Amino acid sequence: MIYLKEGNVPLNLAFDDDIIQEANSTYQLSFKFPVIDNKWELLKKETFLLADDLHGEQEFIIIETKKKHGYIQIYANQVATLLNYYSIDTISVSRVAGQTVMSNLAGSIKRTNHPFSFFSDIMDRHTFNMSDVSVMDALTKDKHSIVGQWGGDLVRDKYQIKLLKNGGSENESLFMYKKNLSGYEESGSLKSLRTRIHFKKVVKATSEGEEDKVFAVTVDSPLINQYSQIYEGNVEVNDQDVTDQESLAEYGRQYFSRTLCDVVEDSITLDVKGQSDVPVKIFDVVSVYHERFSMDMRLKISKYHFAPMTKRLKSIGFGKVNQSFGGAINNAINSAVNNLNDKILDNIELKLQA
Repeated sequence: MIYLKEGNVPLNLAFDDDIIQEANSTYQLSFKFPVIDNKWELLKKETFLLADDLHGEQEFIIIETKKKHGYIQIYANQVATLLNYYSIDTISVSRVAGQTVMSNLAGSIKRTNHPFSFFSDIMDRHTFNMSDVSVMDALTKDKHSIVGQWGGDLVRDKYQIKLLKNGGSENESLFMYKKNLSGYEESGSLKSLRTRIHFKKVVKATSEGEEDKVFAVTVDSPLINQYSQIYEGNVEVNDQDVTDQESLAEYGRQYFSRTLCDVVEDSITLDVKGQSDVPVKIFDVVSVYHERFSMDMRLKISKYHFAPMTKRLKSIGFGKVNQSFGGAINNAINSAVNNLNDKILDNIELKLQA
């Protein structure tokens, strides 16, 4: 069901309703409402709504309305989107875990009063320096953001913002053709693939008369020989911990495991019918079986469509292997390469192609 937050008024006649959430990005509610019901006049921009979602009731704010013949079309974003309009002053932390940088993010917000809370369970340590940007830019914009460096899953639950090593769980739910799986779509793209990267770091001079130091290194992915072509890229490094040639080379080696830019960007979308046998949520790892496509594997949910009026899961999607698995996968690959064990390497290739 969808409600007006003020007064908890149900919008019983809402139709063509859909919530879409994509990992670490889009989180939007859309629906149509007939003008024969006078409540349509209450559906104005900046109005807060409550809606049933895949993992419980969520709060949304209307950002756009379109009046059409016989109905009004509503678009509302989950309230965390408001962080696009909250500014920070300065965050400067060196080699800290996720909770420390999230606490600093909360403390740097220029507004004295706000409803948001921030948490992280990620123990990896990174350096972060940023000022005079929006909270959401600091959190998610590009590879130098908090999410870009610490990785993990961004879980948005009303006003709680959590960056978790694993935002979901190992779920026993099975999505199976002719059972609860109807449509199937798989796509793959090489557009973001990089297997050789030229890294550059400029260390600014600290005293008058000195010149800036420029370090450059080329690092190949451990998967470079798995492709018939070499896919080159260039990255200018801003990480404060990179101070010389050796630390730049180490940054480059870690870059592949952190970003998975050397893995083909495959995605799978499944249309769901009925209910899954076990409740699921975004970032859960579930089983998918499709006999026609010889698919029998465990995949992590990275997006979904949900109908709040009927509390029905409509589709789920699985994108490129999530960053939170990157370290484990890269370690397995490096071990296979170092040991020259063809059998292990073949198994890993099959997993990466999935």
